[in-house]
Amino acid sequence: MRISLTTIVQIGAILFCAGAMAVMIYFAKDKAIVIEGLAQDQVTGEGNLLQSSGENDRIGTLRFAEGDETADYICIPLENSITAEDVTIENHYMERQVWINIKGASEDYYTEAALSGRLSFINEGCYEIRQDGVVLKLSTRELYECRSTLEERKLYIEMLKPGEVYDKIIVIDAACGGLDAGIAANDIVEKDIALDIVKQVKLLMDNTDIKVYYTRMEDVEVLAESRVALANEVQADMFISIRLNADEDEALYGTEALYNANYYLPGFNSVSLADRVERAVVTRISGRGNGLYEAEDSDILIQDAKVPVTVLKVGYASNPKEAALLAGEDYRALIAAGIVDAITKVYEEGSVAAGR
Repeated sequence: MRISLTTIVQIGAILFCAGAMAVMIYFAKDKAIVIEGLAQDQVTGEGNLLQSSGENDRIGTLRFAEGDETADYICIPLENSITAEDVTIENHYMERQVWINIKGASEDYYTEAALSGRLSFINEGCYEIRQDGVVLKLSTRELYECRSTLEERKLYIEMLKPGEVYDKIIVIDAACGGLDAGIAANDIVEKDIALDIVKQVKLLMDNTDIKVYYTRMEDVEVLAESRVALANEVQADMFISIRLNADEDEALYGTEALYNANYYLPGFNSVSLADRVERAVVTRISGRGNGLYEAEDSDILIQDAKVPVTVLKVGYASNPKEAALLAGEDYRALIAAGIVDAITKVYEEGSVAAGR
């Protein structure tokens, strides 16, 4: 049986490609592979790190080897069977926790395996056994952004300050939450209205080059001190909180913005931010702007902020007509769009210096 030269060349090419692929796979198995992080925008209120999430009660304290304070990472050993696809990382930034989900990890592996690297990043750590693997939970001393690679069966998690990663940073706050319902009148509740507006803002901000931290994305209670601490720690360019208004006089309506008169920043400051946000939202909703007001001394959220801050009161729940508007999803979407308009304009004007 005769075989043409063309067929021989084709067979040779196939064998060469197969061999080359095998060589690539062999050498690639020990190469560094980047692990994508998952931003944890759902504030879960875990509290105690050594408290089970409810999926399983089997938890234990992580072991730590001798630290290396010259390193900029935490090193986590992995079993030979674990691949990059088995590892996901969640940044629970409101709680200063980093969770490493390892699918398929053995139940007893981290009873002996120890973490190493720059251990001063960490306060404490635990592991939790789940049906599909193990979750390692690390409590960090500060808020960090994580950059992770898998190399030679070890996971290296680089801990970076937000300003080292992002040029533009803002914090958006949905007022109230959990047992704190806030203002409730005319069939609307402050905690629900504020959260929905923030979620609408998130939809618009997700595809921008601006890093947004959210104080809550669930119906959970968050202390005012924790909210403002987030803005201060990440050195936010802007800190915007969403609230409702109410008054005994049901005829009152309109949008207002509060600012910090006690902490002055040259250039772009709390007054500048309040003015831009209030104007942009009023324009979007074609509503009534009541102007700017100094925040009361008891308003921790504003008074303790060391960054440009405003509280936007999007309307009066006590006014039946305005409450009916706020109950509408399309109206809340317009408010969110106005907030994003203001943020975008601030950066376009160069009011906030790019880079850190």
